[in-house]
Amino acid sequence: MWYAAGACVVLIITAVAGYARTRPGAGSKSITPLDALTSSTIAEIMPESLMSLSVEQVNFLLSRLEKEEPPQSTMGAMCYQAMAPPATAEYICPVCGEKTLYSDSQTAFIEWELEGCRRLAESINSNTDFEIFLDEGLFCDYCSPDTGEENPEILLRVIYESDMEVVNRVSVIDLMMLDSFLQGNLFYTTSNDAQMPMQNYAGRMRELLGLEEE
Repeated sequence: MWYAAGACVVLIITAVAGYARTRPGAGSKSITPLDALTSSTIAEIMPESLMSLSVEQVNFLLSRLEKEEPPQSTMGAMCYQAMAPPATAEYICPVCGEKTLYSDSQTAFIEWELEGCRRLAESINSNTDFEIFLDEGLFCDYCSPDTGEENPEILLRVIYESDMEVVNRVSVIDLMMLDSFLQGNLFYTTSNDAQMPMQNYAGRMRELLGLEEE
């Protein structure tokens, strides 16, 4: 299946890459109290106060997102010239190393968005004391030979110390919002550099993290 992809898709790569941050090395996810966070009121929390967040601290930020006055949205760049998606795309599985060839609507995502999604997932994981990672298994014919997925999607897996696991299908927009939220922002930056308030998406953030409202 073919579809038209605009320059907005190309802009996604730039926007997503801008979010990328280096994930700490193995063993760096120690649970350290964040005095600047826990001793502050909701209005006083600033993004620079945040480091590696515990579940309690993430819940605190969720409460802030739900209750604090959202910022005004700002306009981004306009989209102009359209671009056709690649005719084919070769997906290389990061788990087994095998190749799966795509020649349908997934080519644009694989060629233009997937790498950015991986970087966003690394950034998201680096901001929490619990584990969050991207699962691309549905894209691999060798890892998921019997799924029958015509339009595979990436999964976000959240694993807590209690071994509870939360799994959701996600888009690049979901990852942009979650990454920005975990950095202490009340807005996220879109593919065309607009800034949009996230208060209306607080429920989605809870769903992705598997955290119910207290």
